[in-house]
Amino acid sequence: MGWLPIAGVAILWAGAAAAEVGMRALAFTDPADGGMARAVVWYPTDAPETPVRRGPFRFQVAEGGPVAEGSHPLVVVSHGSGGSAFGHADTAMALARRGYVVAAVHHRGNAFDDDRDAGTERMWRKRPAQLSATLDHLLAEPELADRLDGERVGALGFSAGGYTVLVAAGGVAELGRIAAHCRTPPAGERFCHLGNEETQARIEARDPRIRAAVLMAPVGVPFSKDGLAGVTIPIRLYRAERDEQIAASQVEGLRDRLPVPPEYEVVRDAGHFAFLMPFPAAIAAEVGPPAWDPPGFDRTAFHERLNAEIADFFDRALAIERQGR
Repeated sequence: MGWLPIAGVAILWAGAAAAEVGMRALAFTDPADGGMARAVVWYPTDAPETPVRRGPFRFQVAEGGPVAEGSHPLVVVSHGSGGSAFGHADTAMALARRGYVVAAVHHRGNAFDDDRDAGTERMWRKRPAQLSATLDHLLAEPELADRLDGERVGALGFSAGGYTVLVAAGGVAELGRIAAHCRTPPAGERFCHLGNEETQARIEARDPRIRAAVLMAPVGVPFSKDGLAGVTIPIRLYRAERDEQIAASQVEGLRDRLPVPPEYEVVRDAGHFAFLMPFPAAIAAEVGPPAWDPPGFDRTAFHERLNAEIADFFDRALAIERQGR
């Protein structure tokens, strides 16, 4: 459901760039329990990029550089269960090159380095609150706030992050639907082997600042048609054709229950983790399943297309005009 067992993973970006990319880490109060919450922010900058290491990994970024002048649209990112704020670094950097500020939440209690809440009611409840707290902090951060357009905010979520974004977008999650689904789970779906706690809780935490969303292989089963009635923002929805974690019925059911039909794509031959950034072949064995793809699937080529599609979607959905396009 989005597991990523490493702390600081990123890639060396290649190719022509429309802007330099800056990066900084943020720390602030987690609203769930008063502990320390974290997020990583990518943004356009005029500062020069240099190689930056995170453990055995490196990538090109202007670490700590100033945010470029202007009023930039914002995208908040929610990783999958057991994942990392760096899991979608290439997508974040692609958006930053298009002028976006991108903030990836590191979900405390449901990340690779702190997964104590996995499968519990706490996990489902805390995630949307952490997403909104990240947005609160960004819009109040002195060095960022005056460079952000708070009227143009999108959200991107993968797997359990898709659930997170849907709740923030106005969905009401009925956690009892998870247990009902898992009593007779679809053949081969690993979602039901993750120890989901049986509970009848309802989770409601709409954040009206979010105006558009991208959902990639999302957990969709907690949402009934009535529970999705309040989700009226533009949505782009992806399903992986060979997803071993989230059954097709979860994503297709979500598509059919949304009150406003989403843009929808089935990614042919893709496994669940295809939406995570490509990993260098030399570390694929160390990373494990998040780095692996079905035979014949080219994750790097897919991400070249995916990142452009996501940027184009947010441009349209948030009504952002680009000169020369």
